[in-house]
Amino acid sequence: MPYCTTCGAEYKQGAKFCGECGTSLDGTAPVTAHRPAVDNHVIQEVVLWKGKPAGISDRLKGIVGLNTTSYTITSQRIMVKTGLIGKNVEEIELLRVRDLSVKQSIMDRMLGIGSLTVFSDDASAPQLLFRKIHDAQTVKDVLRKAVRDEKIANNISYREQI
Repeated sequence: MPYCTTCGAEYKQGAKFCGECGTSLDGTAPVTAHRPAVDNHVIQEVVLWKGKPAGISDRLKGIVGLNTTSYTITSQRIMVKTGLIGKNVEEIELLRVRDLSVKQSIMDRMLGIGSLTVFSDDASAPQLLFRKIHDAQTVKDVLRKAVRDEKIANNISYREQI
């Protein structure tokens, strides 16, 4: 078998161009692949909301430093961090979110807190609970907008399954 004089790669007899470097094997200029232009800007992940549980027992834990749960919503994912010594981090990409739900008891409404449940297609966390957070409805709206924006940016449309 013959070898390319530019890169040294082996090529098949009768080939017109080198499969490795694209050099024309008849002595003309190398061929360059035409690839679509790629935008080199990096999409920055932005924190949209951060919080902790706000129940009475959680406030007591916070006073003595034991409230180790924190919730973060960014422009690309949702994170729930738990643990005092060992840390457990559960993440869901916004593209995997299917639905959101807010629950508030009468007492929760008086305290201005609620629980937000995120339903997703994520195998490890099909449901993620934000327990007793301040302004749960507002947080749900922030998350809903972020999910819609991320799906639109990635050309993902909603489809109902029956």
